[in-house]
Amino acid sequence: MLHEWGWLTVGQELDKVKFKQKHLDALAIYEQQAQTSFFRTYYNKVRFNEFVGVLKVGDLTIEVLPKTDKHELKKGEWQEVLLEILLISFQVEAKTTTLANVNIRKHSVLDTYLQLFLDEAEKLIHQGLIKKYRTHVSNQPALKGKLLVHQQITKNALHAERFYVAHSVYDQDNVYNFILRAGLECVASVGSDAVRRNADALLLFFPECKHRAVNEKLFAALPYDRKTESYKRAIELARIILLNYHPDIKGGSNDILAIMFDMNYLWESFIYWSLRRAAVNRGVKVYGQRSKLFWKKHNGWGMRLRPDLVIESYDRKVVVDTKWKYQKAVTPDDLRQLYAYLHYFESADGYLLYPDQVIEGVRKEAGDFQDISAEHLSDLSCGLMFADLIKKTEDEKSLLNKDIGHRVLEELGFIKQNVDQHG
Repeated sequence: MLHEWGWLTVGQELDKVKFKQKHLDALAIYEQQAQTSFFRTYYNKVRFNEFVGVLKVGDLTIEVLPKTDKHELKKGEWQEVLLEILLISFQVEAKTTTLANVNIRKHSVLDTYLQLFLDEAEKLIHQGLIKKYRTHVSNQPALKGKLLVHQQITKNALHAERFYVAHSVYDQDNVYNFILRAGLECVASVGSDAVRRNADALLLFFPECKHRAVNEKLFAALPYDRKTESYKRAIELARIILLNYHPDIKGGSNDILAIMFDMNYLWESFIYWSLRRAAVNRGVKVYGQRSKLFWKKHNGWGMRLRPDLVIESYDRKVVVDTKWKYQKAVTPDDLRQLYAYLHYFESADGYLLYPDQVIEGVRKEAGDFQDISAEHLSDLSCGLMFADLIKKTEDEKSLLNKDIGHRVLEELGFIKQNVDQHG
């Protein structure tokens, strides 16, 4: 079992498949070409960073799982926790989509992710793939659309009965369907047998589309409107698959698919979801990634401050910055950053929120900023908060603690304690 910041050495076995030199060489090439920070390769080993997820290198699948210093969980439990967080992070409705009804091999991070994409693609097929107008240029037996004079002269000089025209076509050949088809083709080549069969079946419903270069620019420029909004989640899932797939041009024996996620982002998105869930109908608003202009150059461009979370009620406001790792002490940079957030977002209270093993679910430690000029406490306070990512069931099984948000709001005074614990 591998965790973030773990090492993998040539000769080591993962699920009965040995990590070989060819795998390391493929990862080194990927690291250089993709300029990735998922891992770093060395002479005969690789070290993973703060990213978790899965790397498929040819016949070898490497799962990198999250890990906190205080939790000793089994491999299957960490896998389940990671999968649940991924479901939440991609805004999959937890009531209707859980690990229990994702029809795949149990505890497979890669296949779970790929199946999430297939499920979204299947939903779009059932509701009907969108059609768009596009310009089609062709040689026609009748004048239809706009006559292209230059092409008409050069191509039809001896065929007066033909017309070289550009005309509008309303069909399913558009960039949205192209992206989903490309994603399905990729899944059909890298997934397990069951996932491949599902992808092949869905491909039958997608039209052949004009080829586009698949890069970050393609996704960044993609507009969404009322008609295409339903594609957004499937496109995001496809983006991660397509931008992190690197086929082996020498023959395909060492294709690489890296579906990796920054654990800092996953922790932040999980806390945001849990707080939003707990705040419903309680007069509390939870905002994620609100921004304010912090500095501006005279030529017009500037920088913005963007705290992870801002929690508001009618009479108070608290700024929260989530941090995945607590290295025995708070870093000065984290405190300075929170100090600026409090000023710009007009809040007197701020907290750094870390995952930790806490018996009661959440623990709070107070702290205050010092006003140097007056040599006394300032009006601003910064506390530390520790919330347990894991909860134990009656049979001692470890699960993702989805009630963190309720306990955090209690500790911050937004919800009265000893009331409905499920929000």
